Amino acid sequence: MNISSNEFPIYIAAVLAAIALIIILVSLSGKRSKYIAMALSTAGFVFAIALIILQALGYVGTVQTNPGASSLFAVDWVSYIFGIAVLIVSLLVGLTAVDYFSDLIGTDVTTFYALLVFTTIGTLLLVFSANLLMMFVAWEMMSIPSYVLTGFKKKDPRSNEAAVKYFVISAFSSAVLLYGISLIYLLTGNLSIYEVVKAGTGLGGTAPIGFLALTFFVAGFGIKLAAVPFHMWIPDAYQGAPTIVSALLSTATKGATFAPVIRVLFVTFSYSAFQPDWTLTFAVLSVLSMTLGNFAALTQKSVTRILAYSSIGQAGYIMIGLAAGGQLGLTGSFFHILNYATMQSCAFLAAALIIKNVGSDDLDSFNGIGKRFAVAPLALTLSLLALGGFPPLNGFWSKFVLFLSAFQSSSNLSWLAIVAIINSFVSIAFYVRIVKHMYLDEGNASTKLVETNGFKLSLVLASAIIVATGIYPGPLIQFASVAAQSFLSEIHSAPTTQVIRYFSLLIRILLRQ
Repeated sequence: MNISSNEFPIYIAAVLAAIALIIILVSLSGKRSKYIAMALSTAGFVFAIALIILQALGYVGTVQTNPGASSLFAVDWVSYIFGIAVLIVSLLVGLTAVDYFSDLIGTDVTTFYALLVFTTIGTLLLVFSANLLMMFVAWEMMSIPSYVLTGFKKKDPRSNEAAVKYFVISAFSSAVLLYGISLIYLLTGNLSIYEVVKAGTGLGGTAPIGFLALTFFVAGFGIKLAAVPFHMWIPDAYQGAPTIVSALLSTATKGATFAPVIRVLFVTFSYSAFQPDWTLTFAVLSVLSMTLGNFAALTQKSVTRILAYSSIGQAGYIMIGLAAGGQLGLTGSFFHILNYATMQSCAFLAAALIIKNVGSDDLDSFNGIGKRFAVAPLALTLSLLALGGFPPLNGFWSKFVLFLSAFQSSSNLSWLAIVAIINSFVSIAFYVRIVKHMYLDEGNASTKLVETNGFKLSLVLASAIIVATGIYPGPLIQFASVAAQSFLSEIHSAPTTQVIRYFSLLIRILLRQ
């Protein structure tokens, strides 16, 4: 089986679209339709993950290293990293939807799965996009069904409010991005991300328009990523949306956004006539996002708002690697994006099960929940500790690479690493605070609560990934390193070789003990 690079994303999208249409038809079959929809969507996500892995290994095609002017998509290691991350999140969310929406009729739950699959199609096309117009179309394909998912609880005013806020802010950011795209086309006459570089090298005289386009791109991307100072809508949207949808929004859609951010800002602008100082830009955004996200989370009494502000802080950590640049920096960012997908989605899904049973997302309602549930509190604890950077969970290793990239950066970013370490210690306070409420504080009730099979399977799978990739992070580091090498067109980078040696040494020490 051999699929050409330009057809590969379309092939996956077509399979998932066919599954979504079948799910819509299945909704007419009766009460069991929601279980059929869950099985179909799960099979589709697993198939897509397997196909991406096979493609990366060369069994169904070859890795595309240099997309041409006519290529709408870039099928490279960067796409594989982000594609697998968003598919894992969609898979975890899909496993829980039947149980989470158990109070809804089967047809409504089936509709949820169709919308989930359509959102996933948009995220996949977005991470593979190598054309600015294709990027915008994919963005809208991702966003439109996610608006509906955010307001899926039609009778809940908070869910409706969250959907409206998300729609207004997202539509504004799309308009800003589209204007930036139009300026780039005005200057270069091209929409291919990689061809704009060649067209832009001789446009020094039009630099003011180029910087205006850059401003629109940074603002649009910042709103999509919820980076400070474009973060205001996130807490209300995540708190009002169904909690499993918040898991999707905070990981899949945000993670998918980093792919075009890296392609557009590092390729289109960094190597053309418009060359901003990305080190300083990303360093400032990183510090602002980490600091505001973590310190704001300290003041919250709602678990979903804590996780929302935590997602802002985590975006700041990812931007450390973008500020540091080079292979080591990008390796850290790619590695942390993979880990973040499982850590944050696991935290939101575990919180979703607890909130559904206790009826509130207030911290006090989590008191003593560790004695009433078996899996959910443990999964939430693991994910929170991983987000905080506790060894030997996976979040520790990706933060280690990110901090190391800042210390070793040629731009002297040691100060950024120190700020990030301080913020990590600050974040531990509110992560451990949730754990304290679950296991040490006494609750008002002591009756055991039922954990449904869908939630248990999803949380056990996510927790297993967190622990396994923490104990043995080597393959993921290598995967991220290859993606960084592919993106930078470099072979055998010294910094990455060095960081892998550090990991090998630490693992050998742990095994001897």
